[in-house]
Amino acid sequence: MNAPAAVHDAPRQYGYRFGFFLFGSLSIGSLLFYFFGLAQFLTLATVMLAVEIIGLAVLAAFAARTGNDGANRILIAGLWAGCLATLVYDVVRIPIAHAGIPIFKAISYFGTVLLGVEHPTALSEVLGWAYHLSNGVSFGLMYAALAVRPGPISAVLWGLSLEGAMLLTPYAEVFGYQRNARFFAITIGSHVAYGLFLWVGLRGFRIPTWRLRPAHYGLGFLGVPLSLMLIAADSNRMYAANIPQSPPSYVGPKLYTVWNVPEPDRVVAIWVMSRFVDRGTQFYFVEPFEKVRFGRPFDMPEAEIRRHGTESATEFLIHQQNVIGTSKLNDLARMTNLTEVSPWMLAADAQAGTLAEFIRDDASKRCGRSLTSACLADLLDDLDRWYLETP
Repeated sequence: MNAPAAVHDAPRQYGYRFGFFLFGSLSIGSLLFYFFGLAQFLTLATVMLAVEIIGLAVLAAFAARTGNDGANRILIAGLWAGCLATLVYDVVRIPIAHAGIPIFKAISYFGTVLLGVEHPTALSEVLGWAYHLSNGVSFGLMYAALAVRPGPISAVLWGLSLEGAMLLTPYAEVFGYQRNARFFAITIGSHVAYGLFLWVGLRGFRIPTWRLRPAHYGLGFLGVPLSLMLIAADSNRMYAANIPQSPPSYVGPKLYTVWNVPEPDRVVAIWVMSRFVDRGTQFYFVEPFEKVRFGRPFDMPEAEIRRHGTESATEFLIHQQNVIGTSKLNDLARMTNLTEVSPWMLAADAQAGTLAEFIRDDASKRCGRSLTSACLADLLDDLDRWYLETP
């Protein structure tokens, strides 16, 4: 009697299994690279998910062309089981969300970080949950590729190992979760459920006469995204208005955290840093005296670049970095000294007063009462235009 043509059918599929595992890892890989500051999350997620989709499509096409039904069975089974397991993973957390714990906020943050917005929007929620689903599905495919003979114990261990690996990254710190007993109980329980239903999903393909039946896998490929959107809408209704400010879209070595008060010295120091020192510099804005969670402090009491004695932050930065500019840069430096160090003398310098008023008015027009990452580019562009104008 012939052996079943199952998901775990033969070692001859090892080449495909390796390819499926490798491409499946790119979804979560984009998040890991973001944590370690390689690039902006939007760039990483877009490029790496595109490579994953194209790579899997090429492998599937090659397997179909060569008549390798077993390889495509692994692919479809892993994707379907990943869909089912992701849905269960989120369903078991719904009661926790309704108990007053914003358990889904990391998913909302996926979307806000992708779009670079401070708080969830309809589009950011769709993108965040879509990225979350891509991770869950990719994890399912990776397990299907890795486990030659899937079983409940190995599937549960796989689910737990995923969370264990994430705990070795800045995941909890970036998305604002406290590592306490409640956090571990929730995450362990939900990942056990993920692993169990990953195995259950793969069992549906352990039959000798495996065929694609739309009624069989439609729940995973169509029903799961719709179900997740319902969960997302429910979570958004409960927590969107109160969810803390989103993490920045980039958390690497060129990120600075700065207070969001649009003072002239702060605005000019940011401009000098961005335009004369390092154009790759990025800024994340927080309320005054808020704890610095991302990047290096900038223009705040604990920062290196800040007001020092009789020097404004702008003057200190210019001297520290040996920035050489035109007379307009000197005018800006003098203005920041008068507004920051000796404001009582500002009235005696008409040029500095006019310049300070221009900075304040433009910051108010572009950003309102608080500086944000979204408005910063326009504000800096306005300063660029003023700087390049003929005196």
